[in-house]
Amino acid sequence: MPNSMTGFAEASASYGNLRLVWRLRSVNHRYLDLAFRRPGHWPGNWHDLEGQATRQLQNHFSRGHLDCELHLTTETELQQKLELDQTLLQELLRLEAELMTAAGPGSGRTPIPVDRLLAWPGLVRERKLTEEEGQGLQQAALTLLEETASQLAATRATEGQALTTVVQQLLTQLSELLAAVEALLPTLRHEQKRQLHNRVSELTGTTVDRNELAREVAILLNRVDIAEEVERLRMHIKELHVLLTGPEAVGRRLDFFCQELNREANTLCSKSQNSHLTRLGVEMKLVVEKLREQAQNLE
Repeated sequence: MPNSMTGFAEASASYGNLRLVWRLRSVNHRYLDLAFRRPGHWPGNWHDLEGQATRQLQNHFSRGHLDCELHLTTETELQQKLELDQTLLQELLRLEAELMTAAGPGSGRTPIPVDRLLAWPGLVRERKLTEEEGQGLQQAALTLLEETASQLAATRATEGQALTTVVQQLLTQLSELLAAVEALLPTLRHEQKRQLHNRVSELTGTTVDRNELAREVAILLNRVDIAEEVERLRMHIKELHVLLTGPEAVGRRLDFFCQELNREANTLCSKSQNSHLTRLGVEMKLVVEKLREQAQNLE
């Protein structure tokens, strides 16, 4: 069953005191186009994560533009963990001790206040993840992405079913119009015979070469005969019904068939010397245009 290329999915999960949220938005596109938006601060290897995430999404989708947003925040009940740079702290205390020794006991100098120490650039910092924690966070993000992608795929499948129903209804309309064209064929053939008889009478009433007469007759027959167009339209509609029941992506093939259907409908209109046939051809073109619009949204 064909899938739509539009949809939205969101999922969240926790890793330690961190909260991960993936948001996937999908719209129609000729190919699969992935656009990642990273968090303002990602403690791990973002390039590696993006590469693995791309491969995961390629396993789920073949077409569509996907905006992939990953948000990283702290849990509301937990505070951001901070830590002291112990190496820097020990160096500051060592320098302070040297200064106190050099100044002597009567200098009146006092130890550096704690608040001034804490204000020293780089002494207090956000605790960095260890390599093991960073790998765990990345795996948590990829696991969550798989869940989010599955949700999006389900959403696109549901919408795809609705779009397929619309396409099938349009094909039914097209079949009804084609049936009306076929019902006109006896009348059209009668008109063709009359026109052919009149043209031959005109040509034989004067001196005319037999080859020229044969050429004129062939041109007239080709100009008014629509049997081939009717047969090709019938075949295309039948193939589309089969296509819609298959498991593979149909968007590109449906768009191709729309081009073919539109070409045949144009030929009907150009050959038409009957107002009723012209109207049916125009209505066919309108239905085909609606088909094309739906094809733009199918994967």
